[in-house]
Order: sequence, then structure tokens, then C-alpha cells
Amino acid sequence: MPEEPSRILVAGLCPLPFENTSRNYGPGIRTWQLASGLRAAGHPVRVLAMVIPGVYEQRELSAEEVTDGIEIRRLAGDQFFDGAAVPAEIESFAPRALVGATVYGSLALARAGTELPLWCDQFGHVMAEAQAKASLEGSNWPLARWWRMVQPVMARADKVSVVSERQRYAAIGELGAAGRLSAETCGYEFTAVLPCGISPRRETVRPMLRGGEIPEDAFIVLWSGGFNVWSDVDTLFAGVAAAMERDPGIRFVSTGGAIDGHDAETYARFRGLVASSDLRDRFHLRGWVKRELVPSYLAEADLGVLTDLPIYEGLLGSKNRIIEWMAVGLPAVYNRQGDLGELLEREGLGLVFPMGDAGELADRILWAASHPTELRRVAERARLKSRRDFSYEATTRELVAWAAAPARAPDAALARPLGNPLDFEAADPEETVRAGRAAAARHSAGRPWWRRALSRLR
Repeated sequence: MPEEPSRILVAGLCPLPFENTSRNYGPGIRTWQLASGLRAAGHPVRVLAMVIPGVYEQRELSAEEVTDGIEIRRLAGDQFFDGAAVPAEIESFAPRALVGATVYGSLALARAGTELPLWCDQFGHVMAEAQAKASLEGSNWPLARWWRMVQPVMARADKVSVVSERQRYAAIGELGAAGRLSAETCGYEFTAVLPCGISPRRETVRPMLRGGEIPEDAFIVLWSGGFNVWSDVDTLFAGVAAAMERDPGIRFVSTGGAIDGHDAETYARFRGLVASSDLRDRFHLRGWVKRELVPSYLAEADLGVLTDLPIYEGLLGSKNRIIEWMAVGLPAVYNRQGDLGELLEREGLGLVFPMGDAGELADRILWAASHPTELRRVAERARLKSRRDFSYEATTRELVAWAAAPARAPDAALARPLGNPLDFEAADPEETVRAGRAAAARHSAGRPWWRRALSRLR
């Protein structure tokens, strides 16, 4: 217990990972990770959770409850961002500091109009996912929409957390774009890396897969979770199918599917690839399943598989599901990308393959199916690593340390409207204008600057 516990209000999303819903997304897991880490350190915590639409089906939803000593208040999306509900919760709880879990929670708190210290979490690189969404849509509208979330967060945050070391550097760039890399903050550490974490809960496991349509002796390759804009389903299908052609004992199971309101196309494409294949009877697409059933699927599977597109989202982010697999002893095969892919390869915690290489993916699956002893050793190393480094306690240490003595960033006193990140009063406006004109003259002299640059590349 800290000497002087800080009342902390955490804003994020739900469902939370202990809820038995058919869809349990990463933002809710991240919200509970941060809240649980703070509560375990002795801080009184209230969670404001925005309800993700369509997740709770028709059952009655409890607006308020206490779980694991954490107060939970659930709000609909229109309440979460209406400018009144969140400030009212802050006033009633009287916290010492605020923590935004994911960009959604961070934005709600950034707009609350309070001067309390604010920790803002970016659970994955928002603009990289916006790029992936834009590519899927064939339109750039997601860029403006999501930057309108990121920019106010980076303009207001006193500390910023991310999921990987690579994303930390990306966040520093966004802080610069928001005008935060100023004279006042020079030398101040704005950022902290909080990796994805694993819940300490232990859930009931019962037989789910083997027998019937899946033989008892099958080698089961599992995809668990949503098919998102970053998912490389072409490589996934081609790699698994190629492995099946060489080993008749391999079966594929997926639990998860389309992400309503965000990405329905990726899962539809994967289903189409399976439906048109002669191997379709060995693919078992279960769709979204209740949270209480997921541990049973993980326990019976032999290998978890995840494939990313070669885009910045995977390079900068991380994957909750792989950390979850590691914790329960399910070995993973994942493309060699980002901090997580490099960690699996460097420490022998999983199998890795080059991005987009279906042949290499097939080879890793076949090796796993034919080397059970070695595969168990990989899984055990990963399990021990997850217990040591990816618990809620281990992953939230920097947040907990900040919460013990929360403080504003050194530039907190500067006037910085959330809608105008670089609205600084120039020390010498006339000199700024002269410098700008001089730069423009240099660029216009002779060939345009961009033509000169291109000529050097020829």
C-alpha cells in the first residue's frame, strides 16, 4: 500500500475482460489492465467505461458495480463525450489524478476541462490504424476523424503511455506536432511503455473441440479474436492451406470474426477464401464465442497463429492475444514484426516467419506439428516470461509510480487551445515573417527544391 493513496479516475471502454460477452475487444482489456494495476498498488479507483455498441446483446446491463475493489460506472457513447457526464463524475469522485485508457478514454478526459494531472494512454498507434482503415475503405476520411481524437489528447496529456518502444518514438513525434516539445519541456520524459498485460484470473476449462468433426489426434491451429483492418488473411489462408496439403492431421479453428462498425470486410474475405477451397471441411470458423468459452479453446489448441499486413500498425503496436496465449502455454506463430515479433524470435518464445510469406508460415506450422517436445519447451519459456514481465503489476509500474505523486507537465501553464496545437505567441513576429519569406525565396531560386532533390536520386 502506498503511504498516501491517490484517488484515481480511469476512463476507458467496456466490456471488461471478466464479462461474459461474445465480443471482448482490446480497449476493454487495456482499461482493466490500467485500473487493476493502480488498485493492486492500493489506490482507490473508479472506472468510467464507455459501452462499445452492440456488444451486450439484449441482456440488462448494470450501470454501476464494484469488482475486485474497483468502482465501475458504464456510460453510453453519447454520455461519454457529451461534455457533462464525465466532468460530473470527476466532481463526485474528487480524484487526485486522471488516467485515460486508450485514445477514447484519454479524449473524454482531455475535453473535461479540468486542471488535474492527466495520464493519456495510446493503446496502439491510432494514426497507423487510421491508415489501415483508409486503405480498406479506399478513402482517407479516417485520417481526419482519428487525428481529431489524437491531437487534443497530445495537446493536453501530462504523461503518455504506449504499448511498444517503437510506438514511444511515434508518440514523441505526435507530441512535437501538438507543440509540446518546447523550451519548457526540454528534458522532461513525457512517455512510458506499458506493454499489453495478462489478467491474473483463472477460468474454467472444459473439452470443446476434439471429437466429432475434429479428430482427437488433430493438430489444431487457432486464430482467436477479431479479424481487423491489419489482418493479413491472404497469407493466413495460403499458409495454413499449404500446411494442410502436406499434413492431413492439421485443422484450423477460429474464434472471432468481423468487428461491427469498424471492419466487416476482412473476415468476409477470409470466409470467401475458405468457402472456395477444397480444404474447407478442415477449417472450422466458429465466429464470436462467449468469453467463458475462450480458455477452453486455448487449452485444446496446439498452436496459435496471427498474421499482420506489412503496415505501420503492426510495426508500432502489439497484440493482446499473443500475450494471452503465452500466459496459458499456447505457443504462437507470428510474423517477424515490431517489438513483439522480435521478442518472440530473440528469446525463443514463439515461432516467427517473414511477413507475407505463406510458404514460411506453412513450414513453421509443419515443424510445430512434427516436433511436440520442442514446441512444449517454447510454450513453457513463453509462459514463464509472461508471468515475470507481462502481469498487470509488472506492466503498470511506471503508471503506479506516477500515481503516487501525480503532477502536471512543465508546460501546463502555457495557453494551448486544444484545437490549435501550435498557437504559441511568437517572440518576434516580424522576424518570423522575414525568415519565412527568405526560405520561400531559396526554394524558388533556380529549379524547384523538389526537382533538385529528385536529381540527386537519379
